[in-house]
Amino acid sequence: MARGRAMRTRRLQLRVATLLALGAAPAAAEPHLQAIGETSLGYTDNFRNTPESALVAGPPRATGVFATLSPSVLLALESPRAVQRMSYRYEYDLFFEQANASGSSNQLDYHGFFELSPRLTLLVDSSASETNRYAAVAFSAPAASTVAGLPAGAGAFAQAGANAALNYDVDPNWRAWQSGSVLVETPVLGTTAPQTSEVQDRLGAERSFMSDAAGLELRPDYTVVRHTVALDGSPAGTQEQLVVNGVALWRHDWGRDFTSSADAGAARVQRFNTGRGFWTPTGSAMFAFANPSGDAQLSYAHSVSTNALLGQTLLADELRLRGTLPLTWDNRLLIVVNAGYQHGRLIDENANLAAHVSTENADVTLGWQATQMLGFALKYQHIQQVSDASAPPLPLSFAQNNVLASAIFKFPPDRDMPRPYRSPLRIDRSDEIREGEEAGTELQKETEVPSP
Repeated sequence: MARGRAMRTRRLQLRVATLLALGAAPAAAEPHLQAIGETSLGYTDNFRNTPESALVAGPPRATGVFATLSPSVLLALESPRAVQRMSYRYEYDLFFEQANASGSSNQLDYHGFFELSPRLTLLVDSSASETNRYAAVAFSAPAASTVAGLPAGAGAFAQAGANAALNYDVDPNWRAWQSGSVLVETPVLGTTAPQTSEVQDRLGAERSFMSDAAGLELRPDYTVVRHTVALDGSPAGTQEQLVVNGVALWRHDWGRDFTSSADAGAARVQRFNTGRGFWTPTGSAMFAFANPSGDAQLSYAHSVSTNALLGQTLLADELRLRGTLPLTWDNRLLIVVNAGYQHGRLIDENANLAAHVSTENADVTLGWQATQMLGFALKYQHIQQVSDASAPPLPLSFAQNNVLASAIFKFPPDRDMPRPYRSPLRIDRSDEIREGEEAGTELQKETEVPSP
């Protein structure tokens, strides 16, 4: 009997020790601090996003040379079951011809990946930013992942958003997920523009096979926009809207490095102020390449979305291409491409399709990692917007081209920092990057070029 009690005591001690070890794993994160300095010199042909229409009053079109200075700091925490990254970035843009047109921005970001259990993972993203520069001038920042219309002229804005996504592997063939996000965009410092608040949710499940997966997803989006304007520029008050999408999903892996996905379904747009709404088909398709050295993605979507900066909702077709690919075997020279085209119709307060808006943007960057800590980049940016609207803050027609030469210094170099987590697109999840599992070779880490 004494021996049995001793065995039970040992088992209990082992279980307690195991639970304590698992609970302490995320807390035992090793901190990595990185300082980043970036400076650029460039030329722009439309610093203020001046509209092409002569009917819109405002400052004249400004061209000339500008410089940017951007210090930032990054804190990365890694543990066996968590990867976290927190960063702060400040940027000052100096326009030499007219110093009073210069501006600055502040941005705070957090990204966290947590393995809560062998079957349950949590991905968290949040950001907060403030800018008092010209809306389309984001000289040294990466291009947005979506194509979006922009307001013309100057403005100061603040934005805060957060997203959390839970993924649960029910068994080897079934998985379910749920995510929620919030976003608030508001004008500051006397800027006249709408204020947008948006809440989104995603709930889905899929069944995987050998190299295919099929599932369903529900996507409700609730939006409130204050201080909106009608198409003639008159005040339209506060608008409340609900958009509900229901889609069927399909994914397929092609070989080792390629994957694709598609979804199709229907969306209901409902305006609460007028009780009006309509149904529309919705769908998207994506083809992607990914390996430890780089990735690229081509996608198309027909969907209803809200532009938080404009405070307007559009039914639009959107085509996007993005990629980061090495040009040399040692990864010291690479090319980064972000391009997109969106053609859509604004949805007015009566849920009718109104003004046409077409937006195209592209930036191409050639990056060279001179040393482990010092990199250089040459970038070209193009933005063009064509719109039927004629009254701000509705999207107006304008065009802008920028050329920049940049230098980026990082201490310590990226090879000494945990790699950022990359969510998998493939069904077999072989494209996932999680520090300690898919960290790449020492040469790849040593020669990795920072995103310019």
